This record gives sequence, C-alpha cells and structure tokens, in this order.
Amino acid sequence: VKDAIKTQVTSGSIMGTNFTSDESGCYTFNFDDQTSGNAKELQLKNKENITGTIKYCNGNFTNNTLSFDGQDMKTIVCKRAEEKTLHTDGTHTFGSIGSKGTLSSGDAFDCNVNGDKTYDSETERFYYVTDMDDSTAVLIYYNNVEKGKPSNSKLVAYDASGENWHGPRTAIEELPSTSEWRNVSLTSNVRSIITQDGTNSTTGGPLPDSFSYAGKAARLLTAQEINKACNITVGTATPGELDSCNYLMENTKYSNASIRNYGYWLENARSGYSVYAWIAGGENRDVYIGSVSNAGVSGVRPAIEVLKSNIEY
Repeated sequence: VKDAIKTQVTSGSIMGTNFTSDESGCYTFNFDDQTSGNAKELQLKNKENITGTIKYCNGNFTNNTLSFDGQDMKTIVCKRAEEKTLHTDGTHTFGSIGSKGTLSSGDAFDCNVNGDKTYDSETERFYYVTDMDDSTAVLIYYNNVEKGKPSNSKLVAYDASGENWHGPRTAIEELPSTSEWRNVSLTSNVRSIITQDGTNSTTGGPLPDSFSYAGKAARLLTAQEINKACNITVGTATPGELDSCNYLMENTKYSNASIRNYGYWLENARSGYSVYAWIAGGENRDVYIGSVSNAGVSGVRPAIEVLKSNIEY
C-alpha cells in the first residue's frame, strides 16, 4: 500500500495532480471515508478492505493506523531484542532488554533495515538513544561502518579539508545508502549542523543550515542526543561520562584495546574553533574533540530515525 501511495502521489503521469496536500505539502489518506478526499483517488486493489489513515510527507509516512480486514498493516522495522542475544565482549554487556511499552536509553533492538524481513541480532543490532520528537525514535548501530558495512577498523576524517564549518562532508560517505538500508529513511535529507552549544557558527564561519544526507538511510548522532540519553553536558570531556551509556562504545577500544578505532564522529562541530569536531570515544568513555582532518582515530556509526509506531516495544 505504501509503495502504491508513494508512486501515485509522485508520478504526474499516473494521477499525482489529483491529490490534495495541506499547507506543509503533506498528503493524508483516510480509508474510513473513501467517498471523498485523497483515498478516493487512489487506484488500489481491494481498497474497500482497508481501514484507518496514513499520512505521506516528503517521502516518509506517519500516523499509520492502516488495517486490512482488521489486520494491522504497520511495518515493524525494529523488534525488542531477546536477553540471550545481548552483545557481550567478555567483560561488558551492551544494552538491555528494557520494559515492555517503554523506551529507555540503551534498550536493544533488532531492526530489519535492509528489508529482507529478518531481524538479525548479530548484524542488525541497534540501541534506542532518545526521541527525536513525539512520534520518532533515534537508534544507534552497534558498530561503525565502511561503505555501509559493519567495520570496527575503518577510520575516516570528519572533513578532509581540515575545516569544520562545512559539516561532516567526508564522514557521511561511509553511511549506508537508501538502497542498502531500504527499510528506513531519514525524516529529512537536509539538516542544520550546529555546535555542541547549539550555536550555528564556528570561528571558521557559519555552519550549513541545509547539510545534505541525500541518498543516505542514516545520519550521525548528535551531542544533544547524547546529552539527553546519558544525562551529561557534552563539552567537558570528563573521563567516564559515558559509563551509563556503554552501548555507545561497543566495538571501540572500550570493548577491546586491540580495536583500532577510538570511537566515531558526532554530527557537531566544536564551537570556538575552526578545526575540531566531536567524537564519542571508548578509551576514556567520554565525548572529546578531534581534528576534523584526522583519518586515523575515529569512524562513522549510523543513527537511524524510526517511527515509534514501527517499533515493537
């Protein structure tokens, strides 16, 4: 149903001009009333068996209450992990099972990001970090990636130019593409890059207010999200400040001193400087700064945005 709605709304050659959007450009389809509105215009087989509503905004679906003959049609992207599958490194256990009906920092989930209808506890493990908004959760992958594939050894720069006021231009090249992780998508491909203080410039210049993640299914985690999840204030680089969020440090030197990477880049540039950005680090269990051109310390760890209605928790 989602694919059919998306195709018909976006394809002018089919019937795209027949649909009505609200002032924000979103389309609402109310199948409980198929005599008027957008649902009436849809060409769907067995449409009369569908009830509920769904909203389509900028390539993403929200407010999904669709049912087919009474059966829930929601796409379950993430399922709560089973206790026996929690990741360990011999010393540490990463994440927790959590409590049914509640989302808490560090809750472990298996997310069918590649759309193959399996929930692989080894390679599709994610941890709930915090809410992005009332309807959307942010989850972090268990490992860094190299061109979208799990890797705890791939090290890259934040921006190879050495300038921190352009955003993580180099780092995002490693993130999974929308074809690799086709079952998840960002709420928006365009984001405002800010500092850890929430300001929008460094000594090098203004930060981009329309940084593009086009073609990427995930993004970098932010200092603000770590602040909320771990109850800290990024900026002090206090050793041990991430101890309450050890799930953020799986597959870094926190797990094993022989692992090459010290952590991974956050989305934020460092305020007051032109050459630094922030790193979630495992060696000292803290968030610290690194030179944006340094490709020998940190990697890239995908953060995904998932509607809570698509999470089985």
